[in-house]
Amino acid sequence: AAISGGDIKTSKNVSLLARYRENVHMDEKDKEAPVTILPDGTDGPLRTLYGNVWSTHSTAMAEGASQADSAYSSDGLPLHTDMCYFRNPPGLQIFCMAQPAVEGGESLFADGLAVAERLRSERPEAFDMLCRTPRRYPSIDTGTGWHLEGRGPVISAVDRGQGLPLEMRWGNIIQIRHNDLDRLPDLPPLASDGSGVPMGAAEADKWYADLHSAHREWDALLASDHFRLMMQLMPGDAVVVANQRCLHGRQRFRLDGNTARIIMGCYTSQEDLDSRFRRAGYWLPY
Repeated sequence: AAISGGDIKTSKNVSLLARYRENVHMDEKDKEAPVTILPDGTDGPLRTLYGNVWSTHSTAMAEGASQADSAYSSDGLPLHTDMCYFRNPPGLQIFCMAQPAVEGGESLFADGLAVAERLRSERPEAFDMLCRTPRRYPSIDTGTGWHLEGRGPVISAVDRGQGLPLEMRWGNIIQIRHNDLDRLPDLPPLASDGSGVPMGAAEADKWYADLHSAHREWDALLASDHFRLMMQLMPGDAVVVANQRCLHGRQRFRLDGNTARIIMGCYTSQEDLDSRFRRAGYWLPY
């Protein structure tokens, strides 16, 4: 699960990791100089409530580091995208396995775009519901002074207009925003008659039933082995995830009391990623 798109993985003018690759082939004497993983022209690691570079340590976190997230435990994590509680979630997540668990903790990945397109083709009503229904995601950490809340549909796609037939309304998919563990309860929209008043009980009941049915269809596809990649990351293994497209998760893991599971990483903004795509000549649907 990484940046998709052919030459973007190898072009030094485009890759956010170009400096890092160049450093791998430097002479030993040159490697003593500090290395900037993100080359000039980017904002560098995106600062979040977890800092610029973070570590999910299963037994002890650094002083002052926020733990206001479902990742800081030994429980399994279902497939999700990160930072749904940001107005614009990170574009890339770059993380490295520093120390795996004694048992379990396999990493899970899925291409959210492929899942969404399958839902569009097989369950167009569910696809439509997840495109037009914004969901809310909060993160509150009173200890470090953060109160974040993001809002958006599970599937963001180009809206060609409400008057079009269902199969024609939604164009290119722009973003996936999904984390069942961080999502607030859903609230129904205003009545569909254009009166500007809340839905009545009967209409709201149908709306909830349709939304829950659509979300079950989405979760069922995510649970399918057809879309999921499972791998055990070893010490030093690094993964770059396109966070607004690819979902990631992990299996539950066990510790032996002496060894922690440690992953380190950082984020870059979607703006950085979009800029690199445009410079490489890629067309973006927004």
